[in-house]
Amino acid sequence: MKELLLIPGPTPVDESVLKAMSQDVISHTSVEFANLVKETLVYIKQLFGAANGFPFVITGSGTLGMEMALTNILGEKDNLLVLSHGYFGDRFVDIAKQLGIDVDTIKGATGEHVDLDVLKNTLKSKHYTAVTLTHVDTSTGVLADVESVSKILQEISPDTLFIVDGVCATGAVKEEFDNWKLDVIFTGSQKALATPPGLTILAFSSRAIEKRKAISPRTYYGDILRWMPVMEDATKYFATPSVNLFFALHKSLQNIFDFGLENYFKKHEEMAKSVRNAFKEMGLPLVAKRPAPTLSVFLYPEGIDDKAFRGKLKEKGVVVANTLAELYGKGFRIGHMGSVTKDELIVALYKIVETFEELGYKCDKGKVFEAFLS
Repeated sequence: MKELLLIPGPTPVDESVLKAMSQDVISHTSVEFANLVKETLVYIKQLFGAANGFPFVITGSGTLGMEMALTNILGEKDNLLVLSHGYFGDRFVDIAKQLGIDVDTIKGATGEHVDLDVLKNTLKSKHYTAVTLTHVDTSTGVLADVESVSKILQEISPDTLFIVDGVCATGAVKEEFDNWKLDVIFTGSQKALATPPGLTILAFSSRAIEKRKAISPRTYYGDILRWMPVMEDATKYFATPSVNLFFALHKSLQNIFDFGLENYFKKHEEMAKSVRNAFKEMGLPLVAKRPAPTLSVFLYPEGIDDKAFRGKLKEKGVVVANTLAELYGKGFRIGHMGSVTKDELIVALYKIVETFEELGYKCDKGKVFEAFLS
């Protein structure tokens, strides 16, 4: 039985993408590969809304993107303000401390957006070299208001560099790198882009690149100045890319743009609405007050054991994720992004309801499915 993978990344991969990835390996400095990289980077700029940004695709996970964002624009005497909506926002703090960067944090209460008035007051009281914001925190499902944060930065501290983690947002949520005056944005291949894990995808603004040139190197593999010549002409060499993952990413992006990016956004919004309507009917609370369209984090009814629920569900062929940090064991996370279809979600919903019933939690199946389809 093939498992239905509904964790918030990695997500299921379409057969056409798997087929593309299974092509014979070609030279990573060949004209053929360089042309594919060039086409992929055009898609990336459109995806990020970054006509004026410089795009990169680097072999590595989203965490590499986080590290590259900090190491390329923050020198030893620079400081950082982290706006965190959960576990992955907090990871910026860990990386900054590892690098010896002075870091402060504004943290939203669980499931809630950071207080924008607190942000305003903080920016007025201290100057920061950079601010980070996670567009969707995969631990809580909170969708950040990137545009409002950008406007506050432009009003109070326009020379502060703005870094956005788009790992669980890009592709499913509109992002406007140029219009929001972002300086760095990054994502991973394995979520809404519906590609196997292994690529981090970034864009840097011209002023972020100038900042990199003004500081001493903080990293080797992740140094954008080493990668820029390769991104401009992939027949040049710095380090060996994952050729077949590039094949997969290129095909997945081609699929998304053939479908229509706006249509892809709408698909995610509709699937999120259906899932949440169904679980609301079941009486399961949603953690996020400002929820993202890529995943939902629900709390368990009283008496449901996390390991028992997810274990039984897995036996039925559906995999959802555990909750993290302070929510650990209190709920589950379900992804509804990328190539996942509404039909697959209906199958998953049936088995989730069945599993809850087996664990003693009853609900009206008819009303649950009616809510999903409404």
